[in-house]
Amino acid sequence: MLKKYFLSLLRWSLRFHGILHVGHVYTDVVAQNWSGVAIGSYIITVELLSSFLIPNEHIHFKGVKTEVHEKCEDK
Repeated sequence: MLKKYFLSLLRWSLRFHGILHVGHVYTDVVAQNWSGVAIGSYIITVELLSSFLIPNEHIHFKGVKTEVHEKCEDK
């Protein structure tokens, strides 16, 4: 149950953070900082796509490395 709420919070946080980058991209367009526009647009795309594509598999968080699989054999 806690995992479900955590993943939901993570998804919405990624979406919100991606939307905040729209302001950065706008200021970069006004300042004609095209590398900033490209980087900001990339960040927005990655965050929004990852927020919708986070897997629903079983995930074990083990420090830096995580294990993702369909069914858990560890009980």
